[in-house]
Amino acid sequence: MKFKNIAAALCIAASAVSAPAMATTISYDITSVAAGTKTNILTLLNIKQFDALLGTLTGIEIDYGSHLLGQVAVTNESLKKDKTAVFSLSSTMSLTGPAGLNLGSDSKSLFSASVTAVKNTANVIGKTGTADLSSSTLLSGNTNFSLFTGTGDVGAWLNISALSDVSGQTITNTFTTWANGQGKVTYTYNAAPVPEPETYGMLLLGLGVVAFAAKRKSRAA
Repeated sequence: MKFKNIAAALCIAASAVSAPAMATTISYDITSVAAGTKTNILTLLNIKQFDALLGTLTGIEIDYGSHLLGQVAVTNESLKKDKTAVFSLSSTMSLTGPAGLNLGSDSKSLFSASVTAVKNTANVIGKTGTADLSSSTLLSGNTNFSLFTGTGDVGAWLNISALSDVSGQTITNTFTTWANGQGKVTYTYNAAPVPEPETYGMLLLGLGVVAFAAKRKSRAA
């Protein structure tokens, strides 16, 4: 067998015993929304794309959450009587990716309660409540993978809104809601095969033997 064929055979053997591709994950933070941001919120978030040089993408998980705090302040200008009404506050969160892709949504109630506004009082906090919104979405398929593959960012619109309702006696009121936002994207992929250290050692040893044999043959000639 010629020496160049021996070297080629060694390389093929080294690749054959390379470490097999293994499923692994990598996560990146998605653009956050600062605590205490008043709703309604509509903002564009950046989601880091998956670098195809890492391997073959097999799955995408997008998680996002928001903590909300809401309140209603009531005013009763009547000098003679108290007034009572039922105040309700609910919230929704949605994340929409490129091409209108649904990346998750959630809705919760912050409170629904009867509140009495005492006569001749102004801007009294009648009720306060909180809610935690969260979503987790798994994506698959070549179309979705192509949207999230690259070396930059892909945009997603975050919408956090609050809906208020009042029933009963007419009471002057002011609803206020604050929210934050945080999340991450997790990519699952099969990493490209990488030769094990022992494989490199075998390859170098084999090439050394080939070089030594070639040198002896050259001297003999």
